[in-house]
Amino acid sequence: MSYNPLERAIGSGISGKSDSTQEKRMILDDFDKKSDYWIHRRDGVSDIVYEGSAIQLVVGPTEALYYSNAEIADGDFNHLPWEPCNFEAKVKLVGEHFGSAGWGFWNYSMVLEESVSIWFVYLRSRSAKYPLNGLYVQVGNIFTPIKYFKKPPLSLRIGLKLLKKVLPIKFTTMSPVMRKLDLSEWHIYRILRNGKTLVFYIDENKISEIGIPKSKYRFRADAWIDNAVFTPLKGDYARVYRHVTHENRGKAILAIDYIKIWL
Repeated sequence: MSYNPLERAIGSGISGKSDSTQEKRMILDDFDKKSDYWIHRRDGVSDIVYEGSAIQLVVGPTEALYYSNAEIADGDFNHLPWEPCNFEAKVKLVGEHFGSAGWGFWNYSMVLEESVSIWFVYLRSRSAKYPLNGLYVQVGNIFTPIKYFKKPPLSLRIGLKLLKKVLPIKFTTMSPVMRKLDLSEWHIYRILRNGKTLVFYIDENKISEIGIPKSKYRFRADAWIDNAVFTPLKGDYARVYRHVTHENRGKAILAIDYIKIWL
């Protein structure tokens, strides 16, 4: 069923404001209690817990061959409520974790040519050959490294210099911009629209500025943690990103104190 997120927000514990022309909109959820604004998704070994005026997205322990995911989002195929706009969240990650986590906007497509993300994304694999072991700003196929868990392989670093015009992913820099960032502590992550660009901040630190990407679809706000990194497979007729799932012997938590979205 399609829905208007502002209509769902009113009276459900979320501050939702708009005018009659829908030119100004704001969503603020401080997660004091569960509301019906968010779509809650759980796969495999996972949980979603409201505790201490925060929401905890929990996965694990996870088996390597099975997908586990805890996620909240405010859109589906029938209704994607946002154009690229302003996003703010206070977030911390608890526990050693192999897989991915993220918070920001996504146009809710896994099709290679159509998927567009605008978010902060945590990607960690057991293999040093995986090219994106770190925390990044991601806008479409453009990445800014915030910190690395494993340094990108030499082949990628050389390829980015020699073949940067034809590689499917691009980096604004190869040097992590906040290599000492402690993800287990609370930080405020912001995406601010400035004309035709998006400016990313952590606390008061400007991290990256990237042009607004083109997208076939509008966007939803999304936050998740799972036990997978994603990759295209050669010869895949569906042309989608596939799960590469990881074993985790303990629990990992993406804790969110609040999310704010506004135009």
